[in-house]
Order: sequence, then C-alpha cells, then structure tokens
Amino acid sequence: MSALDSGGDASDAAHGGQLRRWLEARVREHRLDNGWSFLALQRGPAPAIAFHTYVSVGAIDEPDGISGMAHMFEHMAFKGSERIGTLDWNRERGLLEQEEAAAQRHARAVERGDAADIAAARRELDAAIEASAKLVAGEAFSRILEEAGGSGSLNASTSADETRYVVSLPADRLELWYWMERERFHRPVLREFYRERDAVREERRMRVESNPSGALYEALLGAAFQRHPYGRPVIGFTRDIEGYTRSRAEEFWRSRYGARRFTSCLVGALEPARVFELAERYFADLPAGPDAAPIERAEAEPARERRVEVAFPATPRVFLAWNAVESGHADAAAIEIAVRLLGYARSSRLEKRMVRRDRLATHVGVGTGTPGNRCAGLAFVSVLPVLPVERDRIERAIDEELEKLATAGPEPDELAGVKNCARAEILRTLQSSPGLASVLAEAHGKRGDWRTLLDELDALERVDAAAVRAAIARYFAPQRRTIAWLVPAAAPEACPA
Repeated sequence: MSALDSGGDASDAAHGGQLRRWLEARVREHRLDNGWSFLALQRGPAPAIAFHTYVSVGAIDEPDGISGMAHMFEHMAFKGSERIGTLDWNRERGLLEQEEAAAQRHARAVERGDAADIAAARRELDAAIEASAKLVAGEAFSRILEEAGGSGSLNASTSADETRYVVSLPADRLELWYWMERERFHRPVLREFYRERDAVREERRMRVESNPSGALYEALLGAAFQRHPYGRPVIGFTRDIEGYTRSRAEEFWRSRYGARRFTSCLVGALEPARVFELAERYFADLPAGPDAAPIERAEAEPARERRVEVAFPATPRVFLAWNAVESGHADAAAIEIAVRLLGYARSSRLEKRMVRRDRLATHVGVGTGTPGNRCAGLAFVSVLPVLPVERDRIERAIDEELEKLATAGPEPDELAGVKNCARAEILRTLQSSPGLASVLAEAHGKRGDWRTLLDELDALERVDAAAVRAAIARYFAPQRRTIAWLVPAAAPEACPA
C-alpha cells in the first residue's frame, strides 16, 4: 500500500517518490476577490491546526527615511484593535490623538535643533504617553490566543522580503483565529507606539551596535548592495527609528498592508470548505490595496571587488559574499549546491581544509539568499579564524577551493551526498504541520504558486557537476565578491603575571 493510500504524511510520500502527488491531492486553494490567497491542507490525526500568514511586505518595501518600519509594524500588529487591548476606547482614542500631536511637536523641535524646545516637547510627549498608557490592557491580543491554546507557538518575524504571523491552535478554535486576524489587520490600533519605538531602538543597540556579528553583517550588506534596498538593515537605521511617528506607521500600513499581499496557509484537522467559507465571511471586505511597487533600484553588475572593515572589540571574523540570483532563477539550485560543497557540513571542502588540516579557522559557515531572495541576494562564506589571524591565507584557501570546484567539479559521491542533505532538510520541514504551512505559504506568497516548492526540489535533484562548475565560473568571480572583516578595535592589553 502506498503512502497516499495509507494516509501517510509528506515525509512518507517523499521517500516513495510521491511528494508531488501527495501534496497535489491534499492542498486546496481559494483566492478572495480582494487578492488574499488561502491554502488548506487536511492532515491528522492531532485535533490541531497550524496557521501561517505570509505578508509580502518586508524591509525592501519601505520608503526612504523609515527603514525598519516593516519590523516596527510587526510589533504593532500585536497591540490590538478598538475592541481588544483597551480599557475604554472612547477615552483612549482622544488621548492617542493628544499623544500624536505632542509627538509631531517634538519632531518639529528636533528638526529646528533648539535644545530647550526639544526638552520641553519631550516632557510634553512623555506626559501624553503616560496618560494614554493608563487605558491600555497590556498584552490582551496575545493573551487571548495563548489562553486558547496558542501558548508557545504564537510568533511573528520580519525579514527583508516578508513578514510572517504564526500560531497553532486546537481545531475547535478555528473561527477564533479568523476573528482575531480580522481585528489585527482590519483596523489596528497602534497603541503604545512610542514606547515600542524606544524598545526597537534598544533592540538595535543589542543586535547591531553591541553585537560584533550584527555590526559586521550590516556593513557587509551596505557594501554589497549600494543601490538596492537589500543594503539597509531589517531593523532600520538609528536615525530613522528615532524619527518614527504613529502617523507615518499608519500610512505605511494603509499603503502596504493590502489584502492582495496576504497568503494564509492552514494545515491540520480541518475541512477546506469551512476554511474558505470563513475566509469569505471575515476577510472579503478588506481593501485589496495597491499593487506592490516594483523595486526599481536594481543592483548594478559588480565591476570590482568591494571591501569593508569594521573595528570592534571582539574576536576577528570575516564574510565573503557574492552577488547571486533570486528565488526561482534557473541557476539558484546550482548555486545552493555549490556553497554546500564548500562549507555546509563536516565533510565539506572548507571544513576539511581550513578547520581540520590547515588550522586556519574554528568554524566555517555558508548560506544563500541573504538577506532575501525575492530579488537577487548573496551567497556567502563566513569564517571564525584561529588566532593569530592569517587573512591572506584564509582568503587564498577559499579562492583555491573555488578554483578546484570550477575546474574539476565535485566527485560523484560528494555531489550525491550534498544533494541528499539539501533535499532532506526541506523534507524534514514538511514533517510538522507548522513547517508545512510555512513553506507552502512562502512559496505561494513569494512566487505565486505553492508548487514552486516542488519545482525547487526537482531543480536540486537535476544539478550535476557541469552545473556546479558553470555556477562557480559565472557567479563566484572575484569582481562579484564583497569581503567584510571584523578587526580588533584596539590591541588587547597584556595579561598581568
């Protein structure tokens, strides 16, 4: 009996070569007139449902001057509505209007630069923030979902490409999810905005300004993407965060969070017809919003290598990155296999040479699609060097291993092993309902059809030695490379005897 006949899961089907048929037999699709897409996959036996909403709004969709606003709105999406999160909405609404007026006066004072005016405006704003806070029922939105069974699974994230909202709930809480999601996205109330702005500013200090890897990564992106918005950080620049106002955040929501940018995938103990009936009832009247604006500032073909150094009181490290391709590109699979051959596992070439043989590094990592792959992102190698650092030897070792792969290609067993590992990673994700909902929603939201997930698996399987050699020759040329080194901010003091 086949996995399909026995009602097995996606991993069982994959082992039998039946994944495409397994999914095509189970995934149901429905698109509202306003553009919101729904995917439903009935899967047992647990009486639970994984909900994953993929919104095609990320850092690359932000207007200039408000970098990080997609991330900021992710925070705001948990603040509730006129019915959730307030002790008295009529009173709170008036106080929020006063708070925003005070924030605008403070912003104008900052623009003028008069210290006395800034201080006075800040005191007024602080008083308004305190007044409105007294009418907030803190964490009310999250608490409803957590107490309904979502504790431990309720989450959200923002990247360069998208924002995601996820939770898993008992199957009998299906309609609650629709009600809550409508509250979140129909008329959100951006309460506690200025307190959250300060929290995001502190988050940036922690993740970037006080974090060596974060500081180096931000410098890498800024050097590799000199025109494209992939060059700015997801969390935003300090000057932009400090200039946020609730009015600008509300405008960002109105102009970016139209229903046409939403894809929701539900996986678990459900009836697809019921899923789509509730979608029509709760979301059909939401505005479609404008079409996504094209990313017009395409990165020019690199003409020469780019280098950047970041001084930081930490252990040195380095990123070497190459401008590559977007998701769905014909060469994406070959690039993925090429970087895995270089450094993805203990048996990889850079691990064996730099860590075990030459003792140049304690760790080598690789990746693709950085910081995203809606547009052409980066393929990269990261290295934690052994002290004292031999920068020339490290860079030369990577160049030499690339040259070997470009010239001779991988060994047959080596290539087969890497392809199996890449495929297995995707299949392991499909074993859980949340993982399956995630990859289906992303494929459908990013590329317009969840079946592109299967196309990606097929493309990995088709990669051969010639494709690897061609990808390295085309995309890993020295002039396409950006190198970012973290160097000591000062020579370390000698230890006392």
